[in-house]
Amino acid sequence: MVSSVNVEWKRKLTITGIIAGVYVGYRFFLPAVIPFVTAIFLAGWLYPAAVRVEKKTGIKRGIVGTVLLTAVFVALGILAYWGIVGIMGQLQAAVANIPVLLKTGERMLDSCCGFLEALTGYSSAETKRYLMERGANIMEGFLSVLTPENIGKAVGVAKHVILFISGLVVTYISASFIMGDMENIQKKIREYSWLTGIRRAFRRLKETTAVYFKAQILIIAIIACVCTAGFWLMKSPYFLIFGIALGILDAIPLIGTGTILYPAAIIFLIKGEAGIAVGCVILDLITSFLREVLEARLLGGRLGVSPLVILGCVYIGVLIFGGAGVILGPLAFSTAYELGKEWDVWD
Repeated sequence: MVSSVNVEWKRKLTITGIIAGVYVGYRFFLPAVIPFVTAIFLAGWLYPAAVRVEKKTGIKRGIVGTVLLTAVFVALGILAYWGIVGIMGQLQAAVANIPVLLKTGERMLDSCCGFLEALTGYSSAETKRYLMERGANIMEGFLSVLTPENIGKAVGVAKHVILFISGLVVTYISASFIMGDMENIQKKIREYSWLTGIRRAFRRLKETTAVYFKAQILIIAIIACVCTAGFWLMKSPYFLIFGIALGILDAIPLIGTGTILYPAAIIFLIKGEAGIAVGCVILDLITSFLREVLEARLLGGRLGVSPLVILGCVYIGVLIFGGAGVILGPLAFSTAYELGKEWDVWD
């Protein structure tokens, strides 16, 4: 009896330790080690190609790996530059068009209120007055935040930019060194027997969570490109912003692009722009079809996790980690689960 109680207490303490360790690791240590973790993944991804090139050409894998790494950084830099320039240009255009957008919004509001009056009999003027009052209150609250003290805090953005650039430099150098000494690093890791269990857990984590995130990144990129092209065809001046935003939104379980596109379709239909409304519906149908096909092809049911569980992990992750919890929530859950599975603590 005493032995079984001790075992149960040991199991509970192990679970508590795993959860606490994962929380502390992701909450406090991960920001500091992100460049090195990224370097490990980049090195692991490029190393096999560097080995193949070395066998065919005789050029040392460290040199080949550095060249491949440089090519990846240059390509990503060009894409990032193009994306930032495009987004900033569209944001500037949106700010310059605020008076026009306000007038357009007021016309849309008049159309919606008129539609509601015809449907319910409630005065469109009263509905508009109520909504305008609420909008004015929201705007007043927003402007109250734009005090000189709060605007001054924006200077801290420069610090984050410098940290980001420093992180990229550390990632590049670390990945280059890792690829040059990959065999010795792998040999040293295998020599430590106490790392065996952790290695097994992270191997399983790689086979599940890594597959999930790779698939999601690819799906987000494809959906964002499709949405961007769709908004461009619909003559939206902000096609890049909307396309990227919907691509990211589509990755959140049980939400998808329809939460934006269908209300937008209804609004455009009320305005009398049936072509744009149909375009929004078609765009949602295309993106939904693409996600189903891509998830079946890239994941193939290998995760065995309900979308509701993933949504719960995302929600809890956002509460704990903030915006980064969309990614860190599911990742922390998977890490804790695999570590607990290795020590056999889950019933």
